[in-house]
Amino acid sequence: MYYDCMYISPCEAASRIFSYNIQYRDPSIIRLGFHLPNEHNVVFKDHENLDDVLRETPVKESMFLGWFQANKDYTEARTLTYAELPTKFVWKAKERVWLSRKTHFMIGRIFYVPLGSGERYYLRLLLNFFKGPTSFEDIRTIDGVVYATFKECYACGFLEDDKEYIEIIEEANH
Repeated sequence: MYYDCMYISPCEAASRIFSYNIQYRDPSIIRLGFHLPNEHNVVFKDHENLDDVLRETPVKESMFLGWFQANKDYTEARTLTYAELPTKFVWKAKERVWLSRKTHFMIGRIFYVPLGSGERYYLRLLLNFFKGPTSFEDIRTIDGVVYATFKECYACGFLEDDKEYIEIIEEANH
């Protein structure tokens, strides 16, 4: 019943007996992080000097900021939302850039953010609509008007009915 203190269900046991791939997934899924202006995560080791880490160029580039740069560099990227970008482009972590995809297929999924997260929540909602922004200001711009916050921007352009709340419930259900 147990193997190394781990329960193996009948479905998993059958998959192992018939030598099916347990971990393989097709298409691949990439988790897309995002952040508010000047709030991206920086990962470093305990022994590294913080000042040295902050001076390094790769620290200044995140996957999300790389999307802005890809929109500047590639015409095709401007036709895609952030979640659609991995279908045509691949993130090269070492170089910290998005490059055109030559093979394979991948789906992008933006991190979940609960409603109580404020601006991060509204930014995430807006990322599902906007194609081709090159800055945070572009995301906050609707019909030539630059809004001060992502919440104002969302409310002015997209909040016409209860659709937002229905989407929240459906997303939580998934």
